[in-house]
Amino acid sequence: MASSLSVAVLLCLAAAAAAQLSPTFYDTSCPRALATIKSAVTAAVNNEARMGASLLRLHFHDCFGCDASVLLADTATFTGEQNALPNKNSLRGFNVIDSIKTQLEGICSQTVSCADILAVAARDSVVALGGPSWTVGLGRRDSTTASMDSANNDLPPPFFDLENLIKAFGDKGFSVTDMVALSGAHTIGQAQCQNFRDRLYNETNIDSSFATALKANCPRPTGSGDSNLAPLDTTTPNAFDSAYYTNLLSNKGLLHSDQVLFNGGSTDNTVRNFSSNTAAFNSAFTAAMVKMGNISPLTGTQGQIRLNCSKCALFQRVVMASASSLGLLLMLAALVSTATAHLSPTFYDTSCPRAMSIIKSTVTAAVNNEPRMGASLLRLHFHDCFVQARRKVANRFACLSDYGCDASILLAGNERNAAPNFSVRGYDVIDSIKTQIEAVCKQTVSCADILTVAARDSVVALGGPSWSVPLGRRDSTGAATAAQVVSSLAPSTDSLAQLISAYASKGLSATDLVALSGAHTIGMARCRGFRTRLYNETNIDAAFAAALKANCPATPGSGDGNLAPLDTTTPNAFDNAYYRNLLSNKGLLHSDQELFSNGSTDNTVRSFASSAAAFGAAFATAMVKMGNISPLTGTQGQIRLICSAVNSLAMASAICISLLVVVALASAASAQLSATFYDTSCPRAMSIIKSAVTAAVNSEPRMGASLLRLHFHDCFGCDASVLLSGNEQDAAPNKDSLRGFGVIDNIKTQIEAVCNQTVSCADILTVAARDSVVALGGPSWSVPLGRRDSTGASAALALSDLPPFTASLQELVDAFAKKGLSANCPRTSGDMNLAPLDTTTANAFDNAYYTNLLSNKGLLHSDQVLFNNGSTDNTVRNFASNAAAFSSAFATAMVNMGNIAPKTGTNGQIRLSCSKVNS
Repeated sequence: MASSLSVAVLLCLAAAAAAQLSPTFYDTSCPRALATIKSAVTAAVNNEARMGASLLRLHFHDCFGCDASVLLADTATFTGEQNALPNKNSLRGFNVIDSIKTQLEGICSQTVSCADILAVAARDSVVALGGPSWTVGLGRRDSTTASMDSANNDLPPPFFDLENLIKAFGDKGFSVTDMVALSGAHTIGQAQCQNFRDRLYNETNIDSSFATALKANCPRPTGSGDSNLAPLDTTTPNAFDSAYYTNLLSNKGLLHSDQVLFNGGSTDNTVRNFSSNTAAFNSAFTAAMVKMGNISPLTGTQGQIRLNCSKCALFQRVVMASASSLGLLLMLAALVSTATAHLSPTFYDTSCPRAMSIIKSTVTAAVNNEPRMGASLLRLHFHDCFVQARRKVANRFACLSDYGCDASILLAGNERNAAPNFSVRGYDVIDSIKTQIEAVCKQTVSCADILTVAARDSVVALGGPSWSVPLGRRDSTGAATAAQVVSSLAPSTDSLAQLISAYASKGLSATDLVALSGAHTIGMARCRGFRTRLYNETNIDAAFAAALKANCPATPGSGDGNLAPLDTTTPNAFDNAYYRNLLSNKGLLHSDQELFSNGSTDNTVRSFASSAAAFGAAFATAMVKMGNISPLTGTQGQIRLICSAVNSLAMASAICISLLVVVALASAASAQLSATFYDTSCPRAMSIIKSAVTAAVNSEPRMGASLLRLHFHDCFGCDASVLLSGNEQDAAPNKDSLRGFGVIDNIKTQIEAVCNQTVSCADILTVAARDSVVALGGPSWSVPLGRRDSTGASAALALSDLPPFTASLQELVDAFAKKGLSANCPRTSGDMNLAPLDTTTANAFDNAYYTNLLSNKGLLHSDQVLFNNGSTDNTVRNFASNAAAFSSAFATAMVNMGNIAPKTGTNGQIRLSCSKVNS
C-alpha cells in the first residue's frame, strides 16, 4: 500500500513538473526544428500571402486547448473538429503543417509535436507578414482525440456582441485587452460572405461606401455567393499592422464581432490606443499569443507525439504504457528500416550534436600549431575518396564493399603502406577527434565523416571557403590493396589528358579537376616528386627552378625527402595564388603546370587566377562531389570504435544483420554516459545549472575556481562523495579549503523542484565545473551525463589519491597516470590560502598560468615542477604560446577526468539532498 502510494505521489509530482513549457525544449533533441518550420512557413506565405492568416487562425482554433486536436481528420470511426461549424470549409493550411511534419520526421523521428509546430508556425506567419515576433514556449504533446462539441461551443462566432466576446475570452483566462489584441489578427486574412452578410444589409454602424463596395460581391439572398471572400482589413490586407483598428474607428470593421470592439463600449479606448500606437498593439498581441499558446497544453507523458498530424499514432499508447524491451525493439527496427542511402548535413544534429564543434576545435588547434597540418588533413581525405575497389569480404556476415570515401585509408597497414601514401599524415589528429567524440557519442560518428569534415575545417582554418558537408557515411570493413591504391591515385607525372580521364572516372569534370588541384595552394611536396620537372622540363620559370634546386639535388636518392611549398607565394594561406603561379610557369609539380600549358584547361586557370570567389565556389562544389564518391550508408559497413582498426566480427555482424544484437548492445550502452541523458527526463537541468553558476561567479569570481576544484577533488572517482557531510570533506586535502557546497545545494534544490530525483549531484558537479570555466572566459566542452551518486565516502582515499602541492613532477605524473590522465595540471584561476594561483589574470580563465611558469612564477611547488627542466617543459611552452592548444587539451582532459569510474545504470542512487545519502 505504501509502495503504491509513493508511486502515485511521484506520478503526480512528475505530471505537475512536466507542465512547464520551455523555448529551448528542442535545442538538443531537434536543433533544426525551428529553422525548418520558419523556412517552410516563409515559403508558403511568400507563395500565397493569405496563408499567413490561415496558419494563424489554425493555431487559434486549436488553442482554445493547444493540443493539435484540430488537425485530426475524420474517419469512419472518429469525428474530429474540422467539420465543426466554426471550421467547416474555412480552416486551411493543413498541407503546410503536414509538409513541415514530414520534414521534421526526416531529421528527428517522433520528437516534435504537431501542437508545437502549429504554435511556432503561427508566430512565423505573423513575422513573415511584417508583424512582431515573440518567444514560443515549447514542449506540448499531441492529443489522442478531438471534440466537435467543444469546437462548436468554445469558439466565438462572428455575430457575438461585446459582452459575449468578453465572456468567451474570459472563460479561457484572457483579459479584455487580450481579447481586443487577439482580434487584431484580423489585420490579415479574409472572411466569407455568409459571415458578414447580415452586417452589410442590416446594421447601421457601417461606413456606407465600404458596405456598398462589399455588396457587389456578397448578394443579399442567402445561399448566393456564401463563400465569396473579402479582406478583413481592406487597407493593407497582406500586412500585419494596426490598420485593422484604424478601420474600426471609421466603422469599416468587416464582421459584427469586429465592429463591436469600437461601438461606444468599454473597449473603445483600447481600440483608439492600438490604432494610434502600433508598438502598443504589437506588445499586447505578443503577450496574448503567449497566453493563448499556454491554454491547457499536454506535456510530459500526456498525449503523444504523432507521426502524422492528421491521425493518432495508436500503437504509441501501448509502447509508452509498457516502456518495455519490445518497445525498444520496435523503435530500433523502425529506425533501421527507414535508414536511407542519402547523406544529409543534419545527420548528427540529434544523435551527436557536439560532433561538428569537436572536429572544428581540434582541427583549428592542430592547424594553428602547425599550418602544414591543414594540407595534410585535406590530402588524407582526398586519398581516401579516390581509392576504390569492389570485393566480397570472406565471411558470411560481411557486406559488399565499394571503397570510396569510407575511411579505408585510416586502417593500419593496407592502403597506408602503398607508395602514394608513404607521405600521408594527420592520422593522430583524426584519432584524437575520434577519441573525443566516442566519449560523448558512443559508436555514432563514422571515421569517414570525421575525415570529410576535418578536410573542410582545415581549409577554413587557413582562410579558405566553407561548405555544407553532407553526412551519414559509414566506415569500411576492409581496405584496398597497394595495387588498387596505385591505380586509383593520379601520379604527379600524369599528362593533362590522363588527369582529365582519371577525374572523369570518379564523376568529376575538368573544372572539378582544376578546382581540386587548387588545394595545392597549401601544403608541401618532396623533392623526389618534382626533381624531374626541375631538371628536365622547359616550361618552368628559371629563377623559380634555380631556387628549388638548392634544396633538391639532381641525383636520385640525394635529398629525396626534402620539402618545398606547393605555393611559394602564400604557402600557409588557402587562396588563389596557386593559379597565378601557374600563369608564371611556377607550378611545382608536373601535374600542376599541365593545367596551364596551352591545353583545354588554360581558361579555367586564368579565371581562377583572377577571381578568388570563382575558385572558392568551384572548389567547394567539387569537394562536395568528391565527398560523395561511393560512400557506405544505411546498414553498409560499420561505425568503427577506433579509426585504425575494424570492429570485431561480432560487432560487424550485429551492424550488418542482427537487430536483436543491436538491442542487446543498446541495453548495455544505456549504462554509458551521454551528453543527451537528461534531454527528455529533465530538459531544463542544464540551463538551471548554468544560470546558477554564472550568477555565483559574477557575484564572486573566486567561486569559479572553487567549483572547478570541488569537481576535481570529487573526480578522482566522480560520484559526488565529496559532497557528503563529514568523511572526505574532513580529509587533509579538503578540510577548511573546499568551498562551493552552497552553490551546488542551491542548484540541487532548484532542479528537484522541476525534476524530482532525476539529476544526480555528481552530474551537477561536473556541469558546474564546465560552466564555471566558461563564466571566466574559458573553453566549453560537451559533458557526458548519466552519473549516479555514491552511498558512501572515504577520507582515506581522498588523502591517498589527491596529489599534495608538495609533490614532485614524477609523483604528479604517477598520480594522474593512476587515474588514466596525462600530466597536465592547469590552474589558471582561483586561489589557495588567499594568494592567487595566477597573479597576472587571477579571474580570467586563460593561458597566463603557463606564461607565469616560464618566468618561475608558479605559486605552488607542484605548479613550478611542471616547468623545471623536466619532461613537461615543452608542453608548458606550447600552452604558454598557444591558448587554443591549451583550451583544446584542457577540455579533453576534463572529459577524461569526468569519466573516472562513474556510477551508472543501477549503481549508486540519485540523492534527494547532495549532502546526505537517501534513507
